[in-house]
Amino acid sequence: MRNILILLLLVCSLFAEGFTTRYDVNVGMFGRVGYADLTLKEDGDNYEAKLSAIMVGIAAVLTGNWVETFTSSGKIIDGRYVPNKFVKTQTRTTRSRIQTYYFNHDKKEIKLIQDKTKVVSHAKFSPVDFKIYYEDVNETSHKELILDNYLQDDSLSAYFNAKLNCNAKKKVYNLLAVAARNDKNNVTLSYLVGQEKESALLNFSNDIKDIYNIHVEPFDKDDEIVDVLVAFDKDGDMKEALLGEVFWIGKITANRVENNITKE
Repeated sequence: MRNILILLLLVCSLFAEGFTTRYDVNVGMFGRVGYADLTLKEDGDNYEAKLSAIMVGIAAVLTGNWVETFTSSGKIIDGRYVPNKFVKTQTRTTRSRIQTYYFNHDKKEIKLIQDKTKVVSHAKFSPVDFKIYYEDVNETSHKELILDNYLQDDSLSAYFNAKLNCNAKKKVYNLLAVAARNDKNNVTLSYLVGQEKESALLNFSNDIKDIYNIHVEPFDKDDEIVDVLVAFDKDGDMKEALLGEVFWIGKITANRVENNITKE
């Protein structure tokens, strides 16, 4: 469910100069299980975008109060978002991981700095009262390395740039991004037209202009392939997303509940 939440909430087109948007995620029999806040700020040729995805209710309990945050910052060059720095943070009740990626596009090189923290319970024996006491201790780790492969996008900028790569002229686009499920080229974005689009429209509300299909192949061949329909309004912003029936839990949907746009 956690990966589905991110998948539904990451795919958002940035046709405006700046915005703040919230999406609610609902699962058939459980109702609202999470939400995501997505913001974009532009200052001349510079940009900063942030996505925070948060579980609520029973989903929060099952995932250990899971929260995931993505922050991408860099330059806007010829309409394309080019990241200089990308930070991916994952936190749960007892652990956290912060991955910071630094892009050197001239050298085609990416440096990763990773910090992990885990709460571990240590037992201590007291000779005074002959009892065992338990104490929570934070165990940390730090790692720095240069990635084996260079990619020009992170998991936010890749979706921001999708509109330049997948449209009525070029209908299929393979998403490649650092720190994303699609590191190994297993996510494909398709622009729907004709009968495929007409059939997909039946799943959404009114005022839908464009519909994309996200095809995700799993890392494990035994897992199911995932296809998500994403609908955009007439302003070019993501309005709704749909993952069909999933086992016994029902449909999984993402719906825009707030949308504040600033245009120049």
